[in-house]
Amino acid sequence: MASPKQFTRVAIVGAGPAGFFTADHLTYGDGGQIVVDLIERLPTPLGLLRYGVAPDHPNIKAAGATFEEILDRPDVNLLCNVDVGNDVTVEEIRANYDAVVYATGASSDRRLGIPGEDLPGSISATSFVKWYNGHPEGDRFDALEAESVAIIGAGNVALDVARILLKSADDFAITDVPHRVLDVLRGNKVRDVHVFGRRGPQYAKFTTKELRELGELDGVDVVLDPRHLEGIDPDGHTPAVKRNLKVLAGWAERELTGAGRRLHLHFDTRPLEVMGQGAMSGLRVEESIGGETRQWDLDAQMMLRSVGYRALPFPGVPFDEETATIPSEASRVVRSGAPSMGEYVVGWVKRGPTGILGTNRADAEDAVESLKADIAGGQYDEGGLKPGVAQLLRDRGISCVDRSSWTAIAAHEALHGETHGRGNVKVDTWDELLDAAGVRSNSPVSQGR
Repeated sequence: MASPKQFTRVAIVGAGPAGFFTADHLTYGDGGQIVVDLIERLPTPLGLLRYGVAPDHPNIKAAGATFEEILDRPDVNLLCNVDVGNDVTVEEIRANYDAVVYATGASSDRRLGIPGEDLPGSISATSFVKWYNGHPEGDRFDALEAESVAIIGAGNVALDVARILLKSADDFAITDVPHRVLDVLRGNKVRDVHVFGRRGPQYAKFTTKELRELGELDGVDVVLDPRHLEGIDPDGHTPAVKRNLKVLAGWAERELTGAGRRLHLHFDTRPLEVMGQGAMSGLRVEESIGGETRQWDLDAQMMLRSVGYRALPFPGVPFDEETATIPSEASRVVRSGAPSMGEYVVGWVKRGPTGILGTNRADAEDAVESLKADIAGGQYDEGGLKPGVAQLLRDRGISCVDRSSWTAIAAHEALHGETHGRGNVKVDTWDELLDAAGVRSNSPVSQGR
């Protein structure tokens, strides 16, 4: 068995929270013996922290300061705007690093599988979240013409989307939403938002903090039939569920004020069909309430499905289509039924889209424990520091957004907002981000491949 290497170079594919936590665990206090290259397909790092956290949740976004400190470490390198599978293959990465950690997250969404789901007006909450967060691959919403919107799902993303639709647009002027998004929100015509959960309220995945926020919105009534709460014993559930049930019970007892916008909460209700000719005009649902099951039709011009994220496969890495994850054992990637030498996986692409931001920290720690155990066990060849792929990419004419280029983007966004009397304002197109970084486009990256 070979003796342990003195220096190790690790590639982390994906510069979102899971990737950053992994880089932190690998390089914190290691004396420079581990060098990390964070490789990211998008032109910016931070992943869902930048493009998934709602703009009116600045306290969560503050975690970005910690990630910036990780990027300042001399043994951490940033390589954004690099598409693994196209610009560089997985095989080339494995050859140029001692180890590779896949932290690619879950960028797609699950479908409902009901008739009419593809009608115009029926879209994924994932797409909507990307839009209001300025994702360079997000769809464009030129207007919010719908007056009634159905949201399918009982998690925090569903609550985020509902809040964005119901909240006053002026509240977003102090956030980092792109100017185009703010303009659309100011013309928002939504008056009724219906959130549907397939099961009872005790099974909802909301966090209480997110739930309470909705009940505190100015100019919004919450409508909840108290029969949805009948027969549920709070003492039989976890403290988190008890808190949620207490909030919901308070809402069910509220008197309506006649506010201009309304949030309707429906539980034990499942969608059956998106209705319409040429575009969505309604949603047929089946509801079980008060011991009875009935079908009814909701007039709605938009539906947002929020039933979970889904990871996507990429060439050269095993993928389980059923679970939409990279198969692993103790965070080691499994190939042909056995753990693969020098390959690890973290985050949603490992465990599925569960948990909150901090869940990725423990997940990353588990992966790093396995990786460092393999180093200590002499699992890697002797020799000097492996080269990485930065030079290989330069030789191919692939332009990377590195640490200094990312700093230039952040400075541009700060100036962009200041010019319009706001704080930081996101740039939301691929080419504009690269222009701000001083980096030329890699065809076909600029087309949002």
